[in-house]
Amino acid sequence: MENWVQVLIIISVYCVIVLAVGVFSREKGAPSLEAYYVGGRSTRPFVAYFTYVATFHSSFAFLGAAGKLYSSGVDFFATMTSCIVSPMMIYLIGRPVWYLGKKYGFMTQGDLLGDYYDSKLLRTVVAVVSLIFLIPYLQAQIIGGGHIFESVTEGKVPFMWGCIILYAVIIGYILLGGFKAVAWTDTVQGIMMIVLIWIAGGIILGKVEGTLDWSNMMRTMAEEHGDKLLIPLEKWPIFMTTFLSLFGISIYPPSFQRFYAVDNPKSLKWLAVTSPIYLIFFYVPIMIIAFLGVIHMPGVAAADQIVPLMLSKYTTPLLTGLVMAGALAATMSSADSQLHAASSIFTLDLYKTLKKGNISDKQGIFVGRVTIVVIAFIALLLSQFSSSLIMSISAFALGGCLQVLPALIGALYWRRGTKTGALSGLISGFTVVLITQFVWTTPFGISISSGAWGLLVNVLVFVAVSLMTQAPSEAQIEKFHGYLASINQQQDEMKHTAEQITEQG
Repeated sequence: MENWVQVLIIISVYCVIVLAVGVFSREKGAPSLEAYYVGGRSTRPFVAYFTYVATFHSSFAFLGAAGKLYSSGVDFFATMTSCIVSPMMIYLIGRPVWYLGKKYGFMTQGDLLGDYYDSKLLRTVVAVVSLIFLIPYLQAQIIGGGHIFESVTEGKVPFMWGCIILYAVIIGYILLGGFKAVAWTDTVQGIMMIVLIWIAGGIILGKVEGTLDWSNMMRTMAEEHGDKLLIPLEKWPIFMTTFLSLFGISIYPPSFQRFYAVDNPKSLKWLAVTSPIYLIFFYVPIMIIAFLGVIHMPGVAAADQIVPLMLSKYTTPLLTGLVMAGALAATMSSADSQLHAASSIFTLDLYKTLKKGNISDKQGIFVGRVTIVVIAFIALLLSQFSSSLIMSISAFALGGCLQVLPALIGALYWRRGTKTGALSGLISGFTVVLITQFVWTTPFGISISSGAWGLLVNVLVFVAVSLMTQAPSEAQIEKFHGYLASINQQQDEMKHTAEQITEQG
């Protein structure tokens, strides 16, 4: 049996297993909108952890990251900064978002922001902006899946058909299972991807170097490819601002939705502390494989394919199949969350808001399922017309979603933020991201990421316009800020009482 056939069989079996996990973890009976979109707010810490980190790691983790390290070297590690900084956002926004979601039934960003600023228009704009930037990121996942199938089958399964297979598998279990299917498949995929990439990195390193000590690899890189271990002076501005765009990971709609879905806010604290360990630990074997590729497999035109190419050259078909199933796991664990989030945004923030009268849970879930199929199909079509690196597409999408942050901070922490300020800032930031990404790429001769430019303009406009317009009503401020203050006070009192009991005991 040819190698590519063995690999394809392993990956096919994996796809069947994922579908089975999705089917058996689905909500029994007719699900409510809350169950379908946020798992009934009952997700336990173990599953919450893996669905968060697996959603965080997408095609760029296996393919885009290795491609970036292979083609340009350590400037990729600006992304790793986000692995430390971005989970800090869970502390900043995760806890208050959970309390507000639990009390007022929020399930999306638009839910929360539209309610606080008392603006259907703002809710609609947030939804539209989120969907616009969700699609490129979803497109990147489908591109990744197409490359995986094409590479491991030596072109026998062409790129387009690889994309179609991925599309079919993902929408299959999301349509059936909703949030619980997404969360449980993410858990399986999250465990699988980190175990397999470490096995792959170790085996390739042992085969090439004859040892698991990678110091010789780094010496060779320094001597023969030193440019890939240095960041040129002119790249430092964009290097130092890329992590700002990647702050968007924690407020990216799929990640944000997990703040609503956990069973209690303590789970979020645990998630914030532990997730960077997984996120950083994952990239060590990716770097090893990429740098070994630079040394022993130079001149690869499609940098995103360096991992499957190295696996095919230095490992067995069995391991190649398993690891590339892990790569598919990274792809699917992000794509399913993105599709699920897009469905909730369209259904709850656009369809439900703009349609006159209430909609039933059954009707809302039907609309959401149709949305999943349509948006996935749009991303599938776009994936056939893009030659950009997966990493570049992902960073652009995250920088766009970052523009929700100022309005969100206002709703949670700044009482003076206004509806007009939030709307003006969001639209300004969104416009600047598009301009600096595609038209004026180095404003004033300064090379920083488009997401950072957008955020800078967004904050300035939000603050300035808010100070010039009427503040939210006291009732509205009390509904959010007052409620959160009362929660903090209760917890301080409980902590103080516990300390007194401890001292007396």
